[in-house]
Amino acid sequence: MLLDVKNLSIEYQGKSTVENVSFGLEPGEILAIVGESGSGKTSVIRAILGCLSGTGRVSGGEIDFAGRKLLSLTNKEWLELRGKDVAMIFQDSGNMLNPVRTIGSQFVEYMQVHSSMGKGEAEEKAKSLLKRMNLPDPARVMESHPFELSGGMRQRVGIAMALAFQPQLLLADEPTSALDVTTQAQIVEELMQVVQEAGSAMIIVTHNIGVAAHMADKIMVMIGGRVAEYGTTAEVIGSPRADYTKTLLASVPEIGGRRYV
Repeated sequence: MLLDVKNLSIEYQGKSTVENVSFGLEPGEILAIVGESGSGKTSVIRAILGCLSGTGRVSGGEIDFAGRKLLSLTNKEWLELRGKDVAMIFQDSGNMLNPVRTIGSQFVEYMQVHSSMGKGEAEEKAKSLLKRMNLPDPARVMESHPFELSGGMRQRVGIAMALAFQPQLLLADEPTSALDVTTQAQIVEELMQVVQEAGSAMIIVTHNIGVAAHMADKIMVMIGGRVAEYGTTAEVIGSPRADYTKTLLASVPEIGGRRYV
C-alpha cells in the first residue's frame, strides 16, 4: 500500500476538528474526499503533507507513505519529500506564487531545487508543462508576473508545477474551483491521465460529488470532522448508507429527468 492513514486526529488550539480518519491508497488509485466547508477535508490532506496551518497539529493516529512514517520525519526529510514524491495543488495557486517574480523564475527555481537540471533544461520542461495545461503562449506566461495572469491561468500554473516530477502522491484541494466549466473538464481529464501514466495516487478534495464520481476509485464522505462513509465509488454512489451521503446525491441537479452522478 502506498498510503495508509490510521485513526488520524487533528486539533487546532486544543480543539478537536478531525477525529479517527482512516483510509488506504494503492499506486494508481484516486480517492475523493467530499463534504461541506469545515468538515475537515483540507486538514486531512494538509496533515499528510505536514503543513497544517496556524496552530493545527496531529493529535493522534499514523500516516505511512511508501513505508515511511510521516509523523516522525525531520524538517530536512520533509523538504526532500515535498514537491518530488508528494505534491499539492492548492485551491488558489495564485497565493503560493511570489507576486514580484516572474512565473518562469519561480518555476525554474522549483525544478532546480528538486533535481539536478540545468537552467535551460528546466526552462524547456516548464514550458512543456504549461503547454500541457492548455496555457497559450507558454513563453509569454514564463515572462509574466502572477498579477498579469487571470485566476484560472495562475491555477493552471500551480497544477503544472505540482505535476513537474510526476509525484507518487498528488494532493489536490479543490483544484478546479477557479476555472470555467470547459477548462475544469480539461484539467480533470489531464489529472486522471497523469495518474494513469505515472502510476501515481491522488487524493482530491471537492464539494462536487459529480466530479468525485467521475474521477475517483474510492470516495470518503466527511461531516463535522468525522467519516460519514467510505468505500469504492460504486458502493458509495450506488448504495449509500449514510443519510448525509444520500442528501449530497439528491442535491445533484437533474437534466431531462436524469441525474448525472
